[in-house]
Amino acid sequence: MPGERCQPAQTGPAFVLLLFTFLAPFVRAQELDPSLASPRIPDLKIGGINVSGNLRLRAEAWNWFLDDTRKLYAFGESRLQVSFAQNRRRFSWQLDLEQPTLWGLPDDAFLPSTGEPLGLGGIYFRANGDRRNPGGLFITQAFVQLHGLAGNSDWLRVGRFRFSDGAEGQAQDPTLNWLRRERIANRLLGDSDWPAAGRSLDGISFHMDVGQRNDLTLTVGRPTPGVYQTGNWSKSDEWSDLDVDVVYGAFTRELTSGKTASEFRAFGIGYHDGRRVLKVDNRALAAREADTHDIRIGTFGFDYLLSTPFPQIGQITILTWGAIQTGNWGVLDHFATAMTGEIGWQPTKKWWRPWLRAGALATSADGDPNDTRHRTFFQMLPTERQYARIPFYTMQNIEDYTGQVILQPSPKLQLRSEIHKVKLHGKNDLWYQGSGAFQNTSFGYDGRAAKAAGGLANFIDLSGKFAINPHMDLGLYFGALSGKSTMTSRLNGRKGGFTFGEFAYKF
Repeated sequence: MPGERCQPAQTGPAFVLLLFTFLAPFVRAQELDPSLASPRIPDLKIGGINVSGNLRLRAEAWNWFLDDTRKLYAFGESRLQVSFAQNRRRFSWQLDLEQPTLWGLPDDAFLPSTGEPLGLGGIYFRANGDRRNPGGLFITQAFVQLHGLAGNSDWLRVGRFRFSDGAEGQAQDPTLNWLRRERIANRLLGDSDWPAAGRSLDGISFHMDVGQRNDLTLTVGRPTPGVYQTGNWSKSDEWSDLDVDVVYGAFTRELTSGKTASEFRAFGIGYHDGRRVLKVDNRALAAREADTHDIRIGTFGFDYLLSTPFPQIGQITILTWGAIQTGNWGVLDHFATAMTGEIGWQPTKKWWRPWLRAGALATSADGDPNDTRHRTFFQMLPTERQYARIPFYTMQNIEDYTGQVILQPSPKLQLRSEIHKVKLHGKNDLWYQGSGAFQNTSFGYDGRAAKAAGGLANFIDLSGKFAINPHMDLGLYFGALSGKSTMTSRLNGRKGGFTFGEFAYKF
């Protein structure tokens, strides 16, 4: 109950794993220059079939709170991926198997009064049928890819595959590639690779280079279950395809001129959710229960990346990304917007290769829960932690002001630190947490009413990655948070935190 003294959850093997992997890597390693990346590991050949894979061991520890309830706990995760592939002159195929397991999940990481999860441990526990050690085995990719249908550079992929919006194109400039991979890709449609299970699409994807600098991508598919759910823990059709449809199209053009490298992308996404689950928005419960209509949203947007040198100053980078949405949120008319801008500076000094960056993000909110319009920007199927390194907020009803420092002390060691001021954009809307649809029995997001002040949290973090050799990585992440009025009623706020360590082995 609120105000009671809370004891740490039983951690089991997670505590041992946390100590064992005290230095471990954050998943999407930040290579600032391709020459600093680990060399590609040759695939193992078995009868003409390429075999490769990776093993990820992770331990997480949470010190989390809501209102006057605090929970401290730790748990572990292992994930084994094995890939089989073969390339022919006109086609190729690939089959990927994945076996995720979670160890020692907390069974009490919830707010007693409402059942809201306290950190990722509670989300995992609830998504896996209240099991503390869930695991599973499933196919993450199984596709055939045809080459050269309309030219030498195009391909058509059919089956199950990983997909990330914004990852198209391959500029000559490594800084643009880093910005696209780390600050553009996966914002709205992502493979959600950081959680235990990830996400794939069942569908068709077509890619074609139009000339030397243009890229066209068209994709249609349905997302698979996964993300937080590691197996079929329901007596219903939990593990069948989700009743969610995605249509994606993007045109990317490289605009490099002289020493200035730049890139522009225009994109459109159609999203349909026909699942009979309770929608999460700021309406009263009775209104949401009565709304059984589908969600149908069209998203149209752009992004622009630029990297240019200034004599005696260094490299300046600029990033802009924006989107508008229109359609139907059940019985409500939907219209929403989102915009972000970032600027970076890489000094001419090569010592530690510093990169200083700053940015701001704002997404629209719904101001009236009783009208016929829905104005909250909807982040459909993202890779959540890529843009919220402490994964407690999304790109929905949010303002996020951030500063970032990236350092390269040596070719094998990278350091990264971020500071964020996070606010809710609308005071009559919700604080949203989650990563989009991942099962047929829950919406994919949780929501909590914003307090009048609209404050959410400030946080600062530090991560490091050390490449032992081409096969093995080690690293660590620490994040410390100061929660504001939406998270607690205490005038001075409350402190929380999240840390994880990870060991990754590639073969």
